[in-house]
Amino acid sequence: MRHRLLAVVAAAATLTLASPAYAADTTPPTAPGTPVASDITETGVTLTWEPSTDDIAVANYEVWHIHTDIVQRLGTPTGNTFTVTTLRRGTVNLFYVNAVDTSGNRSRSSALITVTTLPGDLEPPGPVILLAASEITDTSVRLTWQGVIWGDVDVFRVYQGLATGPLALVATIPFNVPRTFVVSGLSPGTQYRLGVSARDAVGNENAPSIITVTTTGAPTPTCTVAYRVTSQWTTGFVAEVRITNTGPTAITSWSLSWLFANGQQITNLWNGAFVQNGGNVTVTNMPYNATISAGGGSQAFGFLGTWSAVNDSPNAFTLNGRPCLVA
Repeated sequence: MRHRLLAVVAAAATLTLASPAYAADTTPPTAPGTPVASDITETGVTLTWEPSTDDIAVANYEVWHIHTDIVQRLGTPTGNTFTVTTLRRGTVNLFYVNAVDTSGNRSRSSALITVTTLPGDLEPPGPVILLAASEITDTSVRLTWQGVIWGDVDVFRVYQGLATGPLALVATIPFNVPRTFVVSGLSPGTQYRLGVSARDAVGNENAPSIITVTTTGAPTPTCTVAYRVTSQWTTGFVAEVRITNTGPTAITSWSLSWLFANGQQITNLWNGAFVQNGGNVTVTNMPYNATISAGGGSQAFGFLGTWSAVNDSPNAFTLNGRPCLVA
């Protein structure tokens, strides 16, 4: 009896060891149905699709977004619906969906669906009205304005620029605070264009209303002129003039003026073109030396002149209408 029991146990063990293991799951889920779009807004859409099936179980889906050749996975929902909230208004977007089972097998992609978000409000507020300047000093100006002719406003934006330069944003003012702002950090005796625009809550901004203001005081020189007589004889002399740009902005063309107080006359000039009317002289750049770089760049020219009795050097120069320091 004992020998028979041992034989049965051994046979059972042999059968257990010989049992085959289950094969790994390599079958992917079926492809999801084509997504259907609903609740389309300026920035979002809800997608729904027919569920996939799998021989074991579907773990989740992958929702993919294509816009301007950029493909991005937006989410991995476990159900067959997903809401997108990060789109841009008035844009064309493509979507597709994959299914992934519990073994990590990924299905074929669903068909693409095209969704165009709503354009929304594209009209900016009306022009800013009654823009005025007051409390003008050497370095600051107070701006005030009333509002806009029509439309809703979220913020006002204040801009600043030189008379001939681009405008730069200097402040953003909420619509529900007093409509005034002090533009500071200006240069004395300088003409500026100052503007205020209005922007609504979705980002539509009108063109700024502009006012031109000149600060008080003498302009701060942003150039230096060095005038040097390099040789002189009984009736003639040779001089060199060097212009240095000490300002923060490059000069792209220049015109330098001065007064000869002792009757000197220019007879020949190089690296520039000159006009002389009595003692008043103006020299302008040539095409090859028109630019003077900011922060210390310089250009020079020279000339041959005549004199009699006295040959004093000029004591004042203006560059493009603004005074320069004399080195």
